[in-house]
Amino acid sequence: MATALPETATPGDLDKAAARMYKAHPLTAADRRAFDAIAAGYQRTAPVDPAARHLLRGTTVQEMVEQIERQQRHGTRPPVDVHLPGRLAAALPDWAHRGRRRDCTHPPSTQLYVAAAILRDPRWGWQAKPHKMRNKRGQRCICGALVTTVALGVGTMSGAETAAWHVLCELRGRGWNHGLIGDWNQRCGSPERAIDVTLTAYQRAVAAGQ
Repeated sequence: MATALPETATPGDLDKAAARMYKAHPLTAADRRAFDAIAAGYQRTAPVDPAARHLLRGTTVQEMVEQIERQQRHGTRPPVDVHLPGRLAAALPDWAHRGRRRDCTHPPSTQLYVAAAILRDPRWGWQAKPHKMRNKRGQRCICGALVTTVALGVGTMSGAETAAWHVLCELRGRGWNHGLIGDWNQRCGSPERAIDVTLTAYQRAVAAGQ
């Protein structure tokens, strides 16, 4: 389903490739039912406090992370133990990380999980400018974080394209019917929302066996 993007692809390249993939493989009714089943599971574990029910039909980002960790402790195949290098490494160009050992067997879901960890890590983090591999502090947009997973040795660029397709499907399901991931990233307003979308896309990919 994914195209053969080069290892040197930029976040903008990845975003456009995901849009082409979505045009060829749009969100289906079955996809929506699968997402509703995932969201219903989160709804059952969400807190009663209305103030805490503002993301993903009642689940905060931290609760979603805890839910994923609980699933892993009870037998769900864990993606990877994410150990990101420090702040200085975050600001380095991605080619500087490419000497790392590569594991091409990691699926798109794992790349989404690692991308969410990149966006959450205070030494790396999220930034709003779209299609920016990183700013001077090493912060990345959603597509930039997905490209970085490949540089860090997790999966392939083809897998990152499928991961970005899952992000775009999630955004389309939330009513973002025009524009690319980067356009939404620029307007979403907070790292929590970007992390929320990335983690939900991770769950979608897991449910799809990817």
